[in-house]
Amino acid sequence: MLFEQKYGKSSGISHAGGQTTVDFAPDLGREPTFFQGQILEPVRYREAMCALRDVVVSDLNYKPKDHSAYQAWVQEQYIIDLAEVLEKRSEIGKQMKEVQEQLREVQARQARRKGDFYKAQRRYFDYLYQVDKAAWWVLDPVITVAPDQVFFEAFSLDESSYGRLAVHNELFDDVKEFQYGTTNIDFSDALYNEIQRIRSYRKTEFKIDPTGFEVAAEHREVYKEKKIDVPTSWIRGFLQVQSAMSLPTTSFDIQPIDLYNLCRFLRLNRERRSPRSLKFIFEPGQPVRVVIQPWDEVLVFQESIYEGKEKREIRTWGRRRILLLERLLPLTKKITVHLLGNGMPSFYVADLGSLSFTLGLSGWTRNDWAGAGNFDLLVGTAKDVSARESARVFAQLKKHKSLSVEQLAIFSNLSLSKVQAALRQLCSAGRVMFDLEVELYRLRELTRDPLPMEELAYTNPQEEKAEDLVTSKQVELIQVQAKPNGNTFLTGRGEHEKRPFTPEVTLDIDGRIVEASCNCYFYRQNRLMKGPCEHILATMSLHRQQSGGDRDV
Repeated sequence: MLFEQKYGKSSGISHAGGQTTVDFAPDLGREPTFFQGQILEPVRYREAMCALRDVVVSDLNYKPKDHSAYQAWVQEQYIIDLAEVLEKRSEIGKQMKEVQEQLREVQARQARRKGDFYKAQRRYFDYLYQVDKAAWWVLDPVITVAPDQVFFEAFSLDESSYGRLAVHNELFDDVKEFQYGTTNIDFSDALYNEIQRIRSYRKTEFKIDPTGFEVAAEHREVYKEKKIDVPTSWIRGFLQVQSAMSLPTTSFDIQPIDLYNLCRFLRLNRERRSPRSLKFIFEPGQPVRVVIQPWDEVLVFQESIYEGKEKREIRTWGRRRILLLERLLPLTKKITVHLLGNGMPSFYVADLGSLSFTLGLSGWTRNDWAGAGNFDLLVGTAKDVSARESARVFAQLKKHKSLSVEQLAIFSNLSLSKVQAALRQLCSAGRVMFDLEVELYRLRELTRDPLPMEELAYTNPQEEKAEDLVTSKQVELIQVQAKPNGNTFLTGRGEHEKRPFTPEVTLDIDGRIVEASCNCYFYRQNRLMKGPCEHILATMSLHRQQSGGDRDV
């Protein structure tokens, strides 16, 4: 997908008269979005922005060593050895040795002649890395100005980590002007280097410059224009994060020293064998424990008492990505951990007082957010709402900027199920996001132009198979049981490909999957890490049809 961005100038930081000004250049092609105010705690802001940058440049995918030079040497040595053997038998060996010497001389002469070219090429790429970051990273960070905060969002290079920095209103003083909205900002590596120079003894001014929009309105020349071919996976990743954030989680608070102890152990020890997971152990009334495998090192979070009613264990992988939070720990008051389940995504929300930082991690490093995890299927369907009803919900978010599901139901005069379906539709289109920290839906239009949904459609065969099972009546709903806590337990039964299946699903009051199981091969292999199987989806579909799909406010 091709994205076009226009900036009236480059973002920059100036230090003059005992004051620092952080000046972000917004994308002039989008609706005017600007903000100007003084930052009360510059050091917290500096460290949080640096942590966001650490997320952007993070790439923990396995990179095999380059053995090409060694293989070339082996091949050359083989020819030399072969020449020595042949030399003893015939004159051809002597000729081959002479040719080999001439070839080495030619290669050395070629290297000398191209030496200046290679040096110039290296200098060019170094310059490109420092000045034109768009040639190296996928897309500039997304920034949103909301009534209660200004927040940045970004993805890592390996697309397995999501970072969100929220700068709350308490951090700002003397706010001069603002306009709510979402835009991209020009964020070069040179700007990052300047951010590290922010100090507490200098006043720091934060600015998303509004003057650029005046330049665009007057049709004057635009300073910088970028056309970036963004991989579809980048957009899909953003959309999958929103689906995962809105799912039920097992949540608990830990102290910064707890996470520091975990990071320190990982720094001092390098795993050589599997398993490489963190196993969280929850026992009612007891402190949460985490077992670091394969050493079976146990850390006890003494101040984190599990208040659930049943003992459970949750394992997560890709744990070294937690080190991205390390530099924030001295400034952090507490960290809230949200776990979706075994091998499922996890979220760490660091409370920095007037700022908060959310780190979202996919199930494991190589399973990026846009990969196999179809978390949009776990939150239910978006087919039970019309375009007009969805527009009514969006209009209320456009007006109020952030609302809960219950508030949206009241303001739009729609049932809760209609509002939830509309929100799923809007999240899938990149127009709305779910804020895990405050559990509200926020207006956040990811792109200037509507997303091409036909390109972003998740070609999930399980969803299509589920529709076929329901249409051909190969599945039936044999039990619907209401739980005291408001959840609904479903049991299905049927036969598919000459094999019986008995899916079981527990849905929360919002129709989201809390637990699910099936005896089919797909579930036994993947659990819910790649989304639910077709039998679970078919059981949920039958339940929606029989219940009518609506709940009143």
